[in-house]
Amino acid sequence: MKVQANEKQRPACRALLLAGCAALGLGAGAQAQSLQGWLNQSTMTGNWNGGRTRLAEAGITFKGGYVGDFADAMSGGKRTGNGIASQFYENAFIDTNKLFGLPGGTITISFNQRVGRSASSDFIGNKLAVQEVYGAGETQRLTELSYEQALPGGFLDAKAGFYPMGNDFAGTGLGCDFQNVGFCAHPQNLPASTNGWADNPQARWGGRVKLMPTKALYVETGLYQANATYTEPGNGLKVSTSGGTGVVIPVELGYTASFGGLPGHYKVGAYWDTSSAPDVTNSHELDQGRYGFYALADQMLFSFDGTAERGLIALAQVSYSDPTTAVFQGTWLAGLIAQGPFAARPDDYMNIGYVRAVVNQRKLDREEAAGLTNLSDGEGVIEAGYGLQATPWLLIHPNVQYVMNPGAFSYKHVPDAWVFGFETKVTF
Repeated sequence: MKVQANEKQRPACRALLLAGCAALGLGAGAQAQSLQGWLNQSTMTGNWNGGRTRLAEAGITFKGGYVGDFADAMSGGKRTGNGIASQFYENAFIDTNKLFGLPGGTITISFNQRVGRSASSDFIGNKLAVQEVYGAGETQRLTELSYEQALPGGFLDAKAGFYPMGNDFAGTGLGCDFQNVGFCAHPQNLPASTNGWADNPQARWGGRVKLMPTKALYVETGLYQANATYTEPGNGLKVSTSGGTGVVIPVELGYTASFGGLPGHYKVGAYWDTSSAPDVTNSHELDQGRYGFYALADQMLFSFDGTAERGLIALAQVSYSDPTTAVFQGTWLAGLIAQGPFAARPDDYMNIGYVRAVVNQRKLDREEAAGLTNLSDGEGVIEAGYGLQATPWLLIHPNVQYVMNPGAFSYKHVPDAWVFGFETKVTF
């Protein structure tokens, strides 16, 4: 009997097929190695018979990988169902000192391909996607084409090109130990509230300058084009500046702490977007300029073995966007990550966290004046999971998410949802 995939299934089927072909092809290339050696090497494809080392010595380093996010909406939401979203990425880093004799310079070239379906959109109806790699048009993208230059002494570092602003501002990498996009790796109201703020894999033209008066302290600022056309279907490889509406100017102050040998990272920042935007209560009225601010922190609370490699880490985050134009007005987050919870599994982790997406009260008041009642002022997500570092290049991450008030941003009463997640990360 012939079975034909429907239109919604095809992207997920294609993602699984690509992942399977990659695994089979790369596995065949490892036949000359022992199984134990292959499982213990740092990347799935190994050293390419010494090719990786020779290229690195010449100044060229490659890094690629795959992230697959499976999500099963088991109860609640709009309806039950499941889907998979996938991401393939390829990065090349060029050391200009080794290749051209220019000390302190790095050229970065990156591409990203996303495929699949959104369980949040299809089955749950919530704002904070339960698969963090879904979004940005599900297409091939030029993610970065940039040049970075560090001056001698490490006091000043400058970067310019076509790349996601979020690579340098408001990021907490530890947040990507979770599968829900609300944790990984930026406050989601920031890109949702301005055309200038863009997180991976969406790039914009711009640049930043970072001053580092000490090894523990930095301050940086930048200038990036506000341009929503880069996110439109078919524009994944667009690099022209057409469609720009202004610029966004961020400022961030960061500090790396060490309390009794326990590391911590603290960031505060703000931005100003010169673009005009519709007022949140009247789409026909344009407001000139938008702003926002944020504070992020992670701190190891205690060590499991007396080192900074294994311990219990606390995460915290708060962010706020201009109430005159932002429907998604803010987020706040709290979480715990046990890095290396067992001595025999130093690279595994356990985590639990809560993130809340806040709806603008001015927008809610308008919706209630139009006749809606008992609207929620935000959506919340609790996630708990275990990250199993099966090999140095393979992470397996089962998790459970509980989505509260999933209809908050659609102004509907949607039942709370239980979601089973299963994330796979492979470094090629």
